[in-house]
Amino acid sequence: MENNDSEQKAALGIVWAIVGVVVVSVLLLAGYFGLTSGKGGSKPTTTVSAPQNANVPAVANVAAGTEQAAAGVPAAVKIFFETGKSEVPANAATDVAPIAMYLKANSAATVAVSGYHDASGNADVNAEVSKERAKAVRAVLVAAGVEESRVVLDKPQVSLGGNDADARRVEVTVHQ
Repeated sequence: MENNDSEQKAALGIVWAIVGVVVVSVLLLAGYFGLTSGKGGSKPTTTVSAPQNANVPAVANVAAGTEQAAAGVPAAVKIFFETGKSEVPANAATDVAPIAMYLKANSAATVAVSGYHDASGNADVNAEVSKERAKAVRAVLVAAGVEESRVVLDKPQVSLGGNDADARRVEVTVHQ
């Protein structure tokens, strides 16, 4: 029997390529089904980002929890605002439409609206702008037919890390 190193190396290369494909596939599936949330027991949600300007790339985090998706609960939504502004972007009504439809169909569900700001500048001014942004998003939900009593405004929160756009956001999350 002849020992051919090149054939062994080729076979080993094929085996490692197959292992690599399997590992990447498992990681992609785990990310898709939310198995790598890193929060032990929390239900990950899908986040759809709606940037306000061309300098901010659109982001879609496809880590939908299977229980939440199976229940038909819409994804959490992030709405991004311009610096120092509390006027809702034109696409806000479209972004929150699935949440509004879900709330109309599910009378026990509520929605939390959380405004964020960064730690730079005057903390009181930042918190006030965040609160006004959250109120503006609540007004969009009410205009879409959601009862105001089912929209809970969370206290403005400081966004640590991330980029400037993350600090100028309002998150809308459904609670059952």
